[in-house]
Amino acid sequence: MLTTFRRLVERAVIGDSVPALARWGRTEPRALLRRLQAEAFREVFRYAATRQRFLARKLGEAGIDPARVLRPEDLGSVFTTAEDLLSLPAEDFLCCEPEAVFETTGTSGTPKRTYFSYAELHAAAHHEAAALWENGVRPGDRVVCAFDAGYWISSWVTFLAAKQMGVFCSAVGKPQPRDLYPRLGLYRYNVIVADPTWLVSLSEIAERQGTVPLKLIVAAGDRMTDVYRDYVQKVWNAPVILGYGSTEAGGGIGMECRKQSGYHFDEFNFLLEIIEPDAESYGELVMTTLSRRTMPLIRYRVRDVARFIDEPCPCGVTLRRLSRIRGRRDEMVVMGAGNMHPEIFERVLTGVAGISDRWQVAVRQEGIRDILEFRLELANGTSPPAVEQAVRRNLESCYPEVWANQLCGMYQLAFRFLPPGALGQGRKAKRLVDERQG
Repeated sequence: MLTTFRRLVERAVIGDSVPALARWGRTEPRALLRRLQAEAFREVFRYAATRQRFLARKLGEAGIDPARVLRPEDLGSVFTTAEDLLSLPAEDFLCCEPEAVFETTGTSGTPKRTYFSYAELHAAAHHEAAALWENGVRPGDRVVCAFDAGYWISSWVTFLAAKQMGVFCSAVGKPQPRDLYPRLGLYRYNVIVADPTWLVSLSEIAERQGTVPLKLIVAAGDRMTDVYRDYVQKVWNAPVILGYGSTEAGGGIGMECRKQSGYHFDEFNFLLEIIEPDAESYGELVMTTLSRRTMPLIRYRVRDVARFIDEPCPCGVTLRRLSRIRGRRDEMVVMGAGNMHPEIFERVLTGVAGISDRWQVAVRQEGIRDILEFRLELANGTSPPAVEQAVRRNLESCYPEVWANQLCGMYQLAFRFLPPGALGQGRKAKRLVDERQG
């Protein structure tokens, strides 16, 4: 369901070749790309406006004539949000019969669900393959992908990308780093794709017991600070390239090049906007999926805060770049435990005897480790060890996936106990704060 012009271009210039797609993305003229994006936006918008109940309803409420919409700005305050995906039935967003579904991690409650066709998954993998190819992955390499599997999309897309390149790949879910370590040499893996904090845990083992030769490490999923990246690169003597994406995006939106200076994002399949920018041009990222027809997302508010980098990249690739994510518009913090929301800790702390209703959870950094620190006010006479034991027990029972990441060494728990009233002085303390630097 691509525009006639885009279909002709891709058929003539790219075909099914991953190397040809990588070359095209490296040299595509900006004027041509803008034309392709404009046509693709108009087509996906017209398609969704007539087939997607959610968008049709939003347009009606806003009094917008679909025939007059030529670009995202013409939609004014019409957006799709995470709350829409969570609160409305899937049928409000589906435009045709789906063939696959994936979920977000769901630590904030009910997971968001995004539906795809097999062809859309193939296309997402094709463009991830081009990004990996641009970063030097070739037939003969051996990739191990340690992204979580199950209902999460990243592992599947990476596996399909390797398949399209003819590259050996093991998509093993998220094992304990100590379980994967002895297999690195056994299967001669030289490319690792995994979550940043999981990579830190694996690197700690390798630092003690020895490394194997690696060509490339790709990290995506949670936040990777410069301290973490420098440490992993030093241990393995291999570059760490960051990727950026989400389940709603269908996997990757962008990936760094070897210059490690912003994400070259997939302008073939995404039209990105930055709304409400500040003086430094940082604002909220908004995404429109240009190629999807099963469940297209029109102006989806990602909630991540970033900016465009318009200066030419030293690598020579003409695709536009997106900065690293500065933060979130909501209270979510992305770290080794997963996607953390204040509501998680409300549930974990419910029923814990001897603490006040004033609390704070901080994500901080000690060396190369994410620390999840509970800051709790204790009533007089309350035993700190008893409170700590109760919190650990609740975290394990309420959020087993978060607890499993702790067992993997992806973060550590810490506790700071304070006297009554310590968190209630002056302005009300934020319930969840990110104190990491870089």
